[in-house]
Amino acid sequence: MRDSRTDAFSHHSLLLLFTIFWGANFILAEVALNEMLPISFSVSRFAIGGIAMLLLLYMQCYFDAKREEKPFRFFPLIEKKDWARLLIVSLFGATLAPWLGIEGLGLTHGSRASIWLALGPVISTGCGALLKTESIGRYGYVGIILAAGGTLIMALDGLQNGDGYWVGDLMLLIALILTVVELHLIKPLARKYGSISMVAMRTAIGGSLYLLIATPSLLGESWLTFGFWTWFAILAGGVIGVGMGQWIKVRALRSIGPTRVVIYGNLVPLAAMLIAWLSIGENPSLYEIIAGLLIIAGAIFVQILDAVKQKKVTTPDEDELSVVGSGKHE
Repeated sequence: MRDSRTDAFSHHSLLLLFTIFWGANFILAEVALNEMLPISFSVSRFAIGGIAMLLLLYMQCYFDAKREEKPFRFFPLIEKKDWARLLIVSLFGATLAPWLGIEGLGLTHGSRASIWLALGPVISTGCGALLKTESIGRYGYVGIILAAGGTLIMALDGLQNGDGYWVGDLMLLIALILTVVELHLIKPLARKYGSISMVAMRTAIGGSLYLLIATPSLLGESWLTFGFWTWFAILAGGVIGVGMGQWIKVRALRSIGPTRVVIYGNLVPLAAMLIAWLSIGENPSLYEIIAGLLIIAGAIFVQILDAVKQKKVTTPDEDELSVVGSGKHE
């Protein structure tokens, strides 16, 4: 019979493996964009990953309800007054954010995109402090200052490049802000209807709209001419990276806690840089390395050190929402 230590070890191993794969996902996307339009690749991977994620989360919810002897309903009945918020959340999080994100990646490169997305927790905490929905302590302010320094360095580096990097950087930053806004908007719905159910509904509604928008682009693609790595990026990146990866996060969250899961998430940009260097010979600039380290350090200060210092207490639903909802770009 498996004990808790064995479960914890297996979840640590899986998270490490998926951290490497999530980092590789950015590089695979960069390779696939040589053969596909950004929106075609993004919506293809999003659709496949979304279906896989919905199936796995459905099974998770079903067995949770059975174990706890509670009535099971994956998609709850939404009250009329909550539909407007749900539609906005779906549009921001599952349509506009992935669309702008992939267009931005197409103008920059994979490891750079992963650095920008690592800025999410800091922006989220800063917004929470401004809206007075979250408290922030000394370590949190230090984290925001570190991340702000990294952002400034990234922005200046993008402006110095003649390859349109600054436009890609701007798109990635807007996509990130939309993701953060979505996370704050979905919290009341998650408290009312359940975090996994809300992430699932957001994915289904926003993903359907995204697919509709991308249909002309999808019809114009030469699917039979795509190479192995493009198909691998679509299929494996969707099923394993997006779908199964979020299920692994939920399982690990319950076994080893949110702090350790967050640590692995913060390692994704480093994995992306290393894989880009080893696989396609992409050398990050000194500015990108410094900016990445500052942003990752800022995230650790905000998400871990400040939370420990202030003894912040979150509910399981809030932890699941943060972990699952923030991972959709991986």
